Amino acid sequence: MEEFLVGGELIVVSVTALVVGLVVVFHFEVTQLLNRFRPSQKLSSPRTFRNRPIILANMFVLLIAHVVEIWLFGVAFWYLLDQDGLGAIDGYAHLSLLDSVYFSAATYTTVGWGDLAATGHVRFLAGTEALVGFMMITWSASFSYLVMARAWGDGNR
Repeated sequence: MEEFLVGGELIVVSVTALVVGLVVVFHFEVTQLLNRFRPSQKLSSPRTFRNRPIILANMFVLLIAHVVEIWLFGVAFWYLLDQDGLGAIDGYAHLSLLDSVYFSAATYTTVGWGDLAATGHVRFLAGTEALVGFMMITWSASFSYLVMARAWGDGNR
């Protein structure tokens, strides 16, 4: 029994490392792509909104990126919870893929509605997702600030 627990922990840690790597690299590539389309100079004053397409595209692409990242974690939960002995999510009698994605969204955004809780080895994935989600959201916010500062100017001109 003790060997199974070590094996189960190893599986969860390995899947967690894989999904974290995918999420971070994916987010980096998305911001790199968006950075190519950032304004190279102040396009307009905040009142004329000629830069609206760049700002809106940035926000929508980052939103889609976060949804993809939530789904990556959701699929990881769905896979791990389908394996025997790795844990469960209290609050569900049967866990579908969309249930896993819902749990992932609540965890990624650190909202944690309170209706669900990870148990067993998958708690490691849940805790790691909360940290990674917080980091990706703040990365997006910082990047968006830089895009808007470049598009609208820094206010000192």
